[in-house]
Amino acid sequence: MAERKWYQIWKTQEPVVATTSKRISTKREKFAAVAGVPDMMRDTERLQSDNKFDNEFEMYDLMLKLDPELNGAVRAVSLTANNYEVDYDVAKNGAIRDAIKTLLDNLDFDDILINAMRNLMVYGNDINKIVGRQGVGITNLQSLPVKQITIVDERGGLNSVFDATEDSPIINADKYLLREMKLNAREIPASEILHIKIDYRSNWFVDNRLRKTYGIWGASRFSSLKQAIRMKYNSLNNRLSLEDSMTKQFITIDKSAIEHIQDPAEQSARLSHIMDEVIGLFEGLRGDQIPVLPHYVSLHHVNLENALPSSGDFLDAINADISAVLQVPRVAAGQESGSTFAATFNANLWAVQAISRMHRILAESCRELFSLHLDLLNIPYKKSDLPVVRFDTMDSETPLNVMQRVSMGYNNGILTLNQCLDALNLPTIGKEGDERQEGNNSSNVGELPAENSQPGASDLETL
Repeated sequence: MAERKWYQIWKTQEPVVATTSKRISTKREKFAAVAGVPDMMRDTERLQSDNKFDNEFEMYDLMLKLDPELNGAVRAVSLTANNYEVDYDVAKNGAIRDAIKTLLDNLDFDDILINAMRNLMVYGNDINKIVGRQGVGITNLQSLPVKQITIVDERGGLNSVFDATEDSPIINADKYLLREMKLNAREIPASEILHIKIDYRSNWFVDNRLRKTYGIWGASRFSSLKQAIRMKYNSLNNRLSLEDSMTKQFITIDKSAIEHIQDPAEQSARLSHIMDEVIGLFEGLRGDQIPVLPHYVSLHHVNLENALPSSGDFLDAINADISAVLQVPRVAAGQESGSTFAATFNANLWAVQAISRMHRILAESCRELFSLHLDLLNIPYKKSDLPVVRFDTMDSETPLNVMQRVSMGYNNGILTLNQCLDALNLPTIGKEGDERQEGNNSSNVGELPAENSQPGASDLETL
């Protein structure tokens, strides 16, 4: 028996059918594989392979651009570098104090610190060109794009081509090359560079020219997130493609469209013509246009809310990994449901330690900057005479942690009420607040049971 067409299923003894339906697509077939997928997918697809980037730093830029969780974590940590003060009192020499104050007044020091903190997180490196001259000091600190920098030893230069293998890696940072092997390349001696880096001492790194380096490039935290980000957006893209490939709308044609036609063949031809017209209308429809349909054609939408399994748990796991690697644990920020107090405190403490370490690296780099400035000014100094940049101490305790600690101290008669209020930055209440709780400072151990008072004790004596 010949295969019946979609409109022939209505053919019975009655020549006219009440309703027919056919699923339609709003995209041409040649776009069916990626129908309706946002333009973002074209960017995320670049993440799938390292060879689509000149170097890792270029990949990290795209990761940061695409992922809001990643961007938010980086920004949150970077802004901690703006909470600082400069201790000038340690500088016993007035000339030193004045010179450093003038330097910081001339530089956008807040932005320098925030940018350095950001670059340490993203690239593991922050590279700056020192601008200044003898007798004048440092006049500017020019941030250089890390992804355009290569570092070479005495073997390298603008016109030098050499191999650096694992047996002969670059281990000395003698020259910094900006846009090496390009028409506008520039060579900068290491003495004119302020290179801030983290976790560099045992870090192997392959530069833009595929040369191996050791111990001169900092290690980016993003390197351990490459696969996680790839898995995240591969999952999102697959879901978008699947949702978009599924038909979201269909039309129905009422019997009034063919009720005036008696010949079954003409009915079929009429239905085919209507379907072709509707499909052509939707394929040529712009985003700002609304289709106008005859009264006998109705458009219906399909709710796909529960048609696909949820990927929320998988994405939450990936985002948790991102937050953990970047020292912004989700539990510490209250973004993860079901977190215990202990887990929240421990995660926050871990984050504080990691961020504080980067603060110390920045502070030491500032001392290096101050030294270079004084050298150009020919002002003698000792390292102990340099002003110190001190970042605000980060609180390792959450407000909940402080509340629980003081409550326990008060209930056990260890702390007075005024001591508890002071710990919570609340006003004290006078002398009556200096009294401790009575009767609550006893041990929770209790008294030992009397001899032979336990069931079965007498039986033990016979053994």
